[in-house]
Amino acid sequence: MNRAAAVVVLLLLAGATARVWLTGQYVSYVKAGLWPLLALSVVLVVLFATAKGHQPRVAWLLVVPSLALLMISPPSLGSYAANNAGTATRQSDEYPPLPDGDPVEVKVFDYASRAVFDDGRTLRNRRVKLLGFTSTENGRRLLVRMILTCCAADGRPVKIAMRNAEDLPDDTWVEVTGSYVEESVTDGVNGEKIPYIDVESMAETRQPERPYE
Repeated sequence: MNRAAAVVVLLLLAGATARVWLTGQYVSYVKAGLWPLLALSVVLVVLFATAKGHQPRVAWLLVVPSLALLMISPPSLGSYAANNAGTATRQSDEYPPLPDGDPVEVKVFDYASRAVFDDGRTLRNRRVKLLGFTSTENGRRLLVRMILTCCAADGRPVKIAMRNAEDLPDDTWVEVTGSYVEESVTDGVNGEKIPYIDVESMAETRQPERPYE
């Protein structure tokens, strides 16, 4: 690859990455908090493009991801990924009382962790509002939210089984209002507990700008 072609390819990659960053589409690829590293990568690619030196022929392969970033807007991970991975929860040293509000907005991951590891003590006698997408597993209706450690490749689902849920298609984003119920089921993928919520109301909504917790 001659130098002129290499510069074009690298600037194309930098431009595509910058577009994904500036439009906010990067949250479909990586965790939202990693945006400074994404911005830094754009700068480094531009500097590399302007540096003198021989560029290997394999550099042509960078055209493929560049065009993909420019032309394709990938969907966020959904029910297919959730059904093929075990539910994720994490035990904490303490679970402080929920903030004021009725219903109080709670993250799916927070609800599941409190229900599983704190026996729902801080959830009892409280109405909660959760945001996630629907999924079906072994005939059960689930509310799911994906969490990322770094990027979409390591995404894992947090699952909550729903009582009295409407029969909506999988991958429908919903806002669920309900209350804790002392019941759980075992995840068939990794054997972890999936807690339940007793659904009071369920309203369809748009996918949030940041689909991952």
